[in-house]
Amino acid sequence: MNKYLEYIKTSLLAKITLALLVIVTLLGIYCMTQIYIYLPTQIFVMGVVVFIVILALLWLTHYKVPKVSVVVEVLVCGCLIAGVFATNKVNTFTEKVTETKEVETVQIVALKDSKITKDQSFNKLTMAYLQEDNNAYTRSSEILKDNKKKVKKEKPYKNMELAYKDLKNHKVDLLVLTNLSKSDLSSVEENYPDQIKVILSKDYALESAKAKSVNISKEPFTIYFQGADLSSGDNINSVGRGDVNILLTVNPNTKKVNMQVIPRDLFVYIPCKDASSKLSYSGWWGGIQSSIASIEKALDVEINYYAKINFDGLTDLVDALGGVKVYSHYTYSAGGYNFVKGYNEVDGPKALMFARARKMLPLNERSRGYQQMELIKGIFTKFAQEPTYNHAMSVIDSLENNFTTNLPKEDFVKAYQLVVELLPKLQTMENHSIEGEYKWHHDEVNSNYLYYFYPNKGELKAVKERIDSVLNGQ
Repeated sequence: MNKYLEYIKTSLLAKITLALLVIVTLLGIYCMTQIYIYLPTQIFVMGVVVFIVILALLWLTHYKVPKVSVVVEVLVCGCLIAGVFATNKVNTFTEKVTETKEVETVQIVALKDSKITKDQSFNKLTMAYLQEDNNAYTRSSEILKDNKKKVKKEKPYKNMELAYKDLKNHKVDLLVLTNLSKSDLSSVEENYPDQIKVILSKDYALESAKAKSVNISKEPFTIYFQGADLSSGDNINSVGRGDVNILLTVNPNTKKVNMQVIPRDLFVYIPCKDASSKLSYSGWWGGIQSSIASIEKALDVEINYYAKINFDGLTDLVDALGGVKVYSHYTYSAGGYNFVKGYNEVDGPKALMFARARKMLPLNERSRGYQQMELIKGIFTKFAQEPTYNHAMSVIDSLENNFTTNLPKEDFVKAYQLVVELLPKLQTMENHSIEGEYKWHHDEVNSNYLYYFYPNKGELKAVKERIDSVLNGQ
């Protein structure tokens, strides 16, 4: 022992190796306390054993072969620093995406090419709003007051088509957009977000969708995936039109997985309006909690959790993976991209078009549902093929501001572990759409006629039976 202490006192290299060894030990302990919740027990135990063996060898030999020890310690230290960075990033990501604070974003907008700015006086401007929308007038008045603004005139309209027409013809200067008026406007002017700019806005909190928690490591569950159209610049916590609606039912005991696409235009009951309309509008008017309630009532199933992704997030996710390979059931062109029947390599923007295109497909919404499921399978496949550190960090960056879920943090980690375990199944899982037809019907909320999807007789019952089959382990 005295010889060892003397060696430490007299050798600079010995001091360096000892300092590095202490750092390696502390970093290793920190990493183990952070990553154990993200790894299956068996893998974590194996990792701990390997680390302890390496650490013991370094402690026993660092003064005998100091030059070799320094090299090994630097390498191990670098790996552990990367591990600390990764675990901190994952912790921050998990905490952020599991904080569900959904809001309605009320906006006062102008035409994109107008010279109106938030800093100017509004005294000479006329502001239009939807007359039947109770929130439009009260909340726009509040926004103006908060920003110490006052308009010359507030003009009510019976529908958004007339209001938007007057905005484009410069008969009014500003337009109030709430969730209800956005849905009304989108039915007549789908690309309106590209033609406007937001002058003032304010977020209003909505009631959050509570998780119906189970032990997802041992009990079957259903999770609702919503691809939200937040193209108007809203953040992931803003409510938006649910353009993609998928139920994923998982049984961790039997390893069975079922994926069910639900058409966005499905005619459903919307509790927050006590009326019936499109499923996509349910989320727009009442948030994801309303979407879940509409689906649960239509299918007579219980949804345990939800996960919501902004379309911008889908684009960034595919790019973060370096592109993915997806199977197309059809040969067609959309948005300047060409797709062939069979496998296609897609980057982020092309993947987004693959998921959204429908009008040129033979079965319209049903065909789009098939394509969306293939894209999800393609993403899972790429995860399985290249589970690299860089990919993992890039995926976190792409989703951090474009993804949210009501999975509690501890269940979010379990879900990640389950995804890793079920990756082979997720790549080949059963997927289903709903057969039916489109019909014009009077909308009970918007007071106009819209095109709705009506399932064939027995279709919704068949969906429930498939979900129950997985839940019951059949």
